[in-house]
Amino acid sequence: MATEMLPSPPEREARARDAAIVLPLLGLVLLMPPVVVLFAVPIRIAGVPLIVIYVFGVWLALVLGAALLGRVLQPRPPAPPDGCSTPS
Repeated sequence: MATEMLPSPPEREARARDAAIVLPLLGLVLLMPPVVVLFAVPIRIAGVPLIVIYVFGVWLALVLGAALLGRVLQPRPPAPPDGCSTPS
């Protein structure tokens, strides 16, 4: 039984950068009229039309995805130059 290695931090950051490029494109596709119209049916969930639930569900998923990617892609504090000590 082989154990799968976790990606190294630079590889994880590169994957997160790739995901940060794909996320807005996925949102664009999911909110295009041909896709949204698929949910324009006379179905209501708790009195709310299905199309409204779909649009706000996609919006919420995009916001949560961006928040998660933002945590992974946080800027790191700059490293002190070589030969300099940190102030005490």
